[in-house]
Formats: sequence, C-alpha cells, structure tokens
Amino acid sequence: MSHMLITLTALTLSACTDDVAIESVAKKSDRAWASALGDIANPSGFQPAKLKQNQAALEAYLGWASTHGQHTQGWGESKEDKRLSYLLNVHNAAVLHSLLRHDFPERPDDVQVGLYLWEGAGMRWGTRYLVDNEWTSLAHMASHDTVNRYMEPLLWIGLYDGTRSAPPLRWWRTGKLQPQLERAARRFINSDRGMSRTDDGWAVNRLFIAHAADFVDWTPASSLCEWMAGYAKDERKDWLLAQASDCKLSSAPANRALDRAPRSAG
Repeated sequence: MSHMLITLTALTLSACTDDVAIESVAKKSDRAWASALGDIANPSGFQPAKLKQNQAALEAYLGWASTHGQHTQGWGESKEDKRLSYLLNVHNAAVLHSLLRHDFPERPDDVQVGLYLWEGAGMRWGTRYLVDNEWTSLAHMASHDTVNRYMEPLLWIGLYDGTRSAPPLRWWRTGKLQPQLERAARRFINSDRGMSRTDDGWAVNRLFIAHAADFVDWTPASSLCEWMAGYAKDERKDWLLAQASDCKLSSAPANRALDRAPRSAG
C-alpha cells in the first residue's frame, strides 16, 4: 500500500469518528464521580439503571477531564501515580458514557461507527473523547497513552471495556497506585474471570494471552505462567508453576456480553 493510500485511508477513518462533545467543566468533580461509581459498580458488574441516575456526575467528570489533565495542569513525570490514575479513570468513564449513549448494547463489541465496522472497533477506535484538550479514541488512550508509554503490564488490569471478560470496574485512587493494581491482579487471576477450570487444568482470560509480551518483556518473569503465578494462589498457582517451563496456556472462551450486574448483586 502506497504512502498516499495509507494517508488517505487514515484521513477517511478520522473523518468517520464519533466525536463525543461534552461541555467543559471548570470545577474538579472527581470526588462526586468516584462516589457515584462506588454505587454503580461491584465485582459482579455495573448497574445500568444506577449509571443513568448518575449521568450528571459522569458528564461533569468527563467535562472537567476534557480540558484538564497531565498536560494542561503541568503534572511532571514525578507525578506518575496521579497521571496514571487519571488515565485509567477517564478511560473507564468514557467507556461507561459510550455504553450509556448506545443504550447499553448486549454486546459492546457490536457498536458500529462510520467505517469502523469490525468487531469492537466502533467503541474502541471509532469513538473519541476530548481528554486534556486532545481528541483521542479509547484504544489510543489505553494502549498508546497508558500501557505502552509507561511499559507497565499491570495497567491492563485497570482498563475496563464494559464486557463480562473485563477485570472488574473500580475507581483508582491517586496515591499508592501500584499496590492497588497488584491487589486487583490477585483478585482477578484468582477468580473465574481470570482463570477458569477445564478438564485438563485451567484456561486463562484472553487479556493475558493477547498481551503476553507485555507481561514478560517489561517484567523479570521468564514466561507468562511465571508472571501469573506470582499473583495466583493455591491450585491455580501450583498449576501455573507446573507449566512454567514451556507455558502453553489456552484462552478461556471470551464472554463479550455487557458487564451487567445481576439484579441481586450490590
């Protein structure tokens, strides 16, 4: 494909994005949204009805984030926890807002935007939010701005995509982010979402297999099995350590349905 054709393709896709305009908010509103999120989400999913009830808090937070952040506020590299918690929380808030805008689709991957017609592309690539005065897609925010920039694979545990396969949704506090992520990784890996039993052992969430290089190249672990065993417990840990030499893991069937909490939960 020629350079000109690549450029034209990129421009065409850019012109077909769904740019979500939310009115800018000057006053910082993260506390109100953090409190609302604690009521909306729990380890079994999120509650769409409660999200609707708290739409004003969600949009106030995204409205503040649209013109405030690491660049506009001059957060230096020494403020890494502040920068990363901001990126995780804004990304996850944008995912929830996109789900709300599309009236909570049964499968978020089925959302289509413009020419972004392949599975998952409508939300992840075709939907853009103004963040820190820059238009960005959810995929770009997650991969480029967050995980790849800081080369920290634990950040994948903090990024939410609105499906039943995702690590549970939560608010990430600014202070001591690394311990928060480590605790979340332990809970996730030791849950059925993270590792599910099979006839001959265990299958792992495809998040780990899809980003296996990140979990190995950016850590001292020699294999994905070794990295996961560092967070796993009991039978899961023993099984992962037994596989560590060749580490041939299978992916559990993905559940890409909307991460709707059961009515009895929360």
